[in-house]
Amino acid sequence: MYYTVRFAGYGGYGVVTASRTLGLTFTRKGLHVLQTESHGAAARGGACTADLTVSTNPIYELGFQKPNALIVLSTPAFSKCCSISPDLSSDLLLLETEIVDDPVVQMGLADLSPNNGTTIYQANIREIASLLGHIRYMGVASLGALAAIDDRVEISLLEQTIKTDSKLRRFEKENLKALHGGAAAVSIHKS
Repeated sequence: MYYTVRFAGYGGYGVVTASRTLGLTFTRKGLHVLQTESHGAAARGGACTADLTVSTNPIYELGFQKPNALIVLSTPAFSKCCSISPDLSSDLLLLETEIVDDPVVQMGLADLSPNNGTTIYQANIREIASLLGHIRYMGVASLGALAAIDDRVEISLLEQTIKTDSKLRRFEKENLKALHGGAAAVSIHKS
């Protein structure tokens, strides 16, 4: 197995937490994991990405060209991280529903080649986080959506990670609601 995921959004959205949580979850299966993150000077509100590489073999490369799964939670992240072109080769692209109608996103999606193999999904991730009282739950909600559309990600293992990780366990009830809310909210994007 060799699997790569990129989460992109703003600081405070739980992007790094989502990547870290997914990485911990894959270690439960005995896989090798490498997680990296990149964020602007602002800890909250600045552009943020987090990449995850998972493999059955040791990982020696620090990055990857195109992720298997790309989760985008803001329009600036879409512009910066996707640089969408007709050769986007991700298996799946998951977009926050609020950004789908943005002209920048619409133009990027229109440029996608219809035969490139990318399946585009959307989910009301921000709405789930708002109902839980904080945007930090967007990351965990995006994990639920990812688990619903990608069978390489198991929601039961994500639940175990949330229940046992000291950082996530502090808000376990909210994180579990976000996880299941994300899984229920995902749908195929219809252009």
